[in-house]
Amino acid sequence: MEFRYEIDQALKGAGNVMYEAGKEFAEMFGRDYRELVEGYRLEDADCALVAMGSICGTVKDAIDEMRKEGQKVGLLKIRTFRPFPTVEVRKALSHVNRVAVLDKNISLGSKGAVALEVKDALYGTQIPVLDYIIALGGRDVRKKDIRAVVDMAGKGEGDLYYGLRKEVLR
Repeated sequence: MEFRYEIDQALKGAGNVMYEAGKEFAEMFGRDYRELVEGYRLEDADCALVAMGSICGTVKDAIDEMRKEGQKVGLLKIRTFRPFPTVEVRKALSHVNRVAVLDKNISLGSKGAVALEVKDALYGTQIPVLDYIIALGGRDVRKKDIRAVVDMAGKGEGDLYYGLRKEVLR
């Protein structure tokens, strides 16, 4: 039992180690990865998209287009899943009206893993967190898909699979 406690404590302290490694990397290469989250156009966003990994580039492009049309959309990119940056997520999303999580995974029988953690981080607030399981099986995500998610989130439609080919379920 003591061994598990030590592992848990080490993982919780890993954020500090990541910060220091990111600082050193920035000094050497000029790219700063100290923070566990990265905001993009979040300052005045009504709707925040939350995502991890390779999908974030497409999300940024879609956000730029939607911003030109007057939609106040932003992105919170999660850089590390464990330790989950609960405090940083809560702070970054504290001013938005709704959150749409783009999960490229599924915790079977529940929701996407990132959405579960974001909901936990925002527990006690009135901010709705909607989950969109997207890009399962390596499917491409296009800007039009991101727009569709933002539209659905605006209507309160969420917690669904997006773009799943239903014919493979037979």
